[in-house]
Amino acid sequence: MNKVLSLAYFAGGSKFTLEPFKVLKDSKHKLQIVYTKEPKRAGRGKKKNQNILFKEVIKNNIRIKTLNDFTNIGNIKALKDLNLDFIIVFSFGLILPKEILKIPKYGCINIHTSLLPKWRGASPVQHTLLNNEKETGYTLIIMNEELDEGNIIYKQRMEIDDKYNYGTLLDKLVNLASINLVKNIESFANNIIKPEAQNHSEASYCYRIKKEDTYINFNCSASEVLGKIRAFSPTPGAKCYLKGELIKILDAKIDGEKKENKKFGYVTDKNLLISCKYGFIRFIKVQRAGRKAMYAKELLNGWDVEEGSIVNEEK
Repeated sequence: MNKVLSLAYFAGGSKFTLEPFKVLKDSKHKLQIVYTKEPKRAGRGKKKNQNILFKEVIKNNIRIKTLNDFTNIGNIKALKDLNLDFIIVFSFGLILPKEILKIPKYGCINIHTSLLPKWRGASPVQHTLLNNEKETGYTLIIMNEELDEGNIIYKQRMEIDDKYNYGTLLDKLVNLASINLVKNIESFANNIIKPEAQNHSEASYCYRIKKEDTYINFNCSASEVLGKIRAFSPTPGAKCYLKGELIKILDAKIDGEKKENKKFGYVTDKNLLISCKYGFIRFIKVQRAGRKAMYAKELLNGWDVEEGSIVNEEK
């Protein structure tokens, strides 16, 4: 395609939103503007600290605006004046109203980190890992007013390595999506890609992760516990109480027989092997409150955890 496309990028601002920004910026097309979330006040001084995407955009002398909603009609008028071909959306955290969806010539394209229609919603990567799935991928869709129900313009699958956690899996998916992003929007604009409707009867949904979801209950299989640990590592971290102290478990592995245990949620050796209802799980990397993350061997050098100590989701 010889035409230079006029683009806007809407993204929440985590480190994972940087790579799509960079490929759009470095393409032959014109990235006109970036929209990201308004920063929240934090810290003692209640200062507003801009996110990592905002700082990178400023560094590259590209226009950027922050917002919490679309109530300001000036935002919509400003977008219309740019004569956009595409708005690319990734992990934005705000629902785009109909007025925004209608602005770009070819539509608003969302980068979604699951193989739609599976795992529509706010936490597809976490739910993929929570369910110990062996395959995932990303999907590019033309956004409509419904939740992740737009027509598909591209989908790419990948196998999930047993060592992937939330951070490493999302990083891999974003990398794959970014590599193919410009090529796919060009092909769509050039009528090479024909959008396909999703099969809504196959849809599954995932909710926004809440704090209480991150606590580990050992009244289940070791594989379910491991799925939760992988899904919430490195952030916010799967949590449990050991010796009455809240700790985060950042890495673990299934270890020992997959038998049913009459007693679960107990330390069964001197190296943090924990009994689950079915099987055992060994903690590998742990973080105590207010301290840095460390491997279990380091942790146990300065913290005596006896066999028989209780590990549970409540203090």
